[in-house]
Amino acid sequence: MEQALVFASIVLGVAIASELNNLHKLLQSDKVTWHWAQVLYALLTVLTIMSFWWMLARSDLSRQISLAGFLPAMWVLVLFNLMAAVALPDTIPDKGIRLSEYYQSKRRYMWGLYLLAITPMAGTWLFIAAGQAPDIATFAVMVAPDLLGVALVALLFFARPWWLVAVGYAGFGALATTWLFRAI
Repeated sequence: MEQALVFASIVLGVAIASELNNLHKLLQSDKVTWHWAQVLYALLTVLTIMSFWWMLARSDLSRQISLAGFLPAMWVLVLFNLMAAVALPDTIPDKGIRLSEYYQSKRRYMWGLYLLAITPMAGTWLFIAAGQAPDIATFAVMVAPDLLGVALVALLFFARPWWLVAVGYAGFGALATTWLFRAI
């Protein structure tokens, strides 16, 4: 499992490096019209990648894992790289770029990738929580944040008006606090 964690760390590091490289290009340009929604998506992507790595790092490193057993994690790693690649534009046209237009043109792709990445993880957590929870009330408390996360991603997939996008991000802001306090 240690080798799988090292491999996953490298793949996730490439994703974050890609996103940071795109951020660097945008910060250096005077042809960018910034918009909060795209910046928050980029931040959320980095936090999600870090949260996934945190989850992997706290797993039992002494157990063995087969290639077949690693494939679901590889699926998520690929999706995280695609999410990081689209989180911020990698090129800036001569006429400039408006991140509000970029967000609206890429939102279904971005949130579709996000949905594909987190739904299997939420499903896995449902099974783990079902085995650990002594009663239905505890189970509900354990899975509510993850199910809410899936619902928020589905909302953001369809949300076009900025006020609805803001509602989705506000929900993610609340969820991010639960991620930040999960210990290894």
